Amino acid sequence: MARKKLSSLTDLEIDIMNVVWRLGRATVRQIVDSLRDQRPLAYTTVQTVLSILTQKGVVQYTREGRAYVYTAIVKPEGVRKETVRAVVDKLFAGSPQSLVLHLIESDALTAEEAESLRKLLDRMASEASDD
Repeated sequence: MARKKLSSLTDLEIDIMNVVWRLGRATVRQIVDSLRDQRPLAYTTVQTVLSILTQKGVVQYTREGRAYVYTAIVKPEGVRKETVRAVVDKLFAGSPQSLVLHLIESDALTAEEAESLRKLLDRMASEASDD
């Protein structure tokens, strides 16, 4: 089966992947326990989602005793990059600048975040003029 785009991960799949990335390797039970406070899930639900993630080529597993231990095949940075690219393409006509302007104009950034962004843009402009 061909690997799907990482941007096609659902919210639940991303929540489960965040646990796998944080722990490095995880059993279904560890994932259920880790998500219990924020998102109570049945063991079988997590098991089904991990099966889907395996089919998507996002995780792999080994069997240790009676348990399957899952590890990530993809890095979180790759998922972020593809997901942001999909959002930019679908909602901002392919323009990253439109996304940034939206974040600024919608007050989604704190003053500290806006200042950090300003410094980053200034540094990028300075580096570009040095070339």
